[in-house]
Amino acid sequence: MAPPEKNRIMTHHARLNLIMTATIIVLIVFLYFRPQSPGDTEYPVANEPAEAVQDLRIVKQQQEIVLKRQDNQWHLEKPVQIRADDEKVGKILEILQARSQQRFAKADLGRFGLERPHAQLSVGNAHFDFGGFAPTTHQQYIAAGDYVYLLAPRYALALPRNASDLINPRLFVAGEIPVKFKLPYGEVAFHNGNWHVTSQREAETLNAETLKQWVQLWQSARADELKMATELSSDFAETGLINIGLQDEREINLKILQNQSSIVLLRVKEGIGYQFPLETGRQLLDPNTLVKQVLR
Repeated sequence: MAPPEKNRIMTHHARLNLIMTATIIVLIVFLYFRPQSPGDTEYPVANEPAEAVQDLRIVKQQQEIVLKRQDNQWHLEKPVQIRADDEKVGKILEILQARSQQRFAKADLGRFGLERPHAQLSVGNAHFDFGGFAPTTHQQYIAAGDYVYLLAPRYALALPRNASDLINPRLFVAGEIPVKFKLPYGEVAFHNGNWHVTSQREAETLNAETLKQWVQLWQSARADELKMATELSSDFAETGLINIGLQDEREINLKILQNQSSIVLLRVKEGIGYQFPLETGRQLLDPNTLVKQVLR
């Protein structure tokens, strides 16, 4: 028979084990069923997939920009009609996947800076108004549907300053395949499987490989900056015209504008200027510069 003192010690340890087990069970049940705190909840601001969107509209600083998706590529429709930069449009569409940890009823818009939104964005059936910033988190108030959400400012930063910010910086867009260049000094044309030059300058010969490299330079050229014709400063002087014949028999007309530091090739029909550093611009205007570059 165990001494009474030993029985009391065993009973005490059993009670401690029972209390610890019960505490752990209660804690597990609490953690499992506890209500989520506001910081744990995330609210989606839209329920439209980016892949389904076919149109996009931006109103900013009283300027309206309209884009439409055609053949899975984005095109500007207003204020100009030209191929858009799909990557930049994709950045704008990221707002459709945005989630916020805080939302408010869409009332008393003045306190959110939404009485006069800084910018408005319509993406398919979703609409967003961009307001002021929260003083503590530096997040931005954005109205969508029946609520106002707090989101990171990167969604507003993805919006363009103007239409030219959304234009594809390549001189040629998909489907524009050049077959003839009429330059101020002569003509470069593709026939019988090779590129040939007809120059107004004497004693100038360019082999087919050099001409091929020059055409590839045109096809890969990306402007450092894009400007609407109305945005070009008065120090640009017009120095010539380039007519480019395309494989589908369309034609692109480019005005050559130049100042001391850069050359702009202005697509006349669209009114868009593609600005290049002086050296790059000279290479585009004259394939002989590629030969001179090699000889240096």
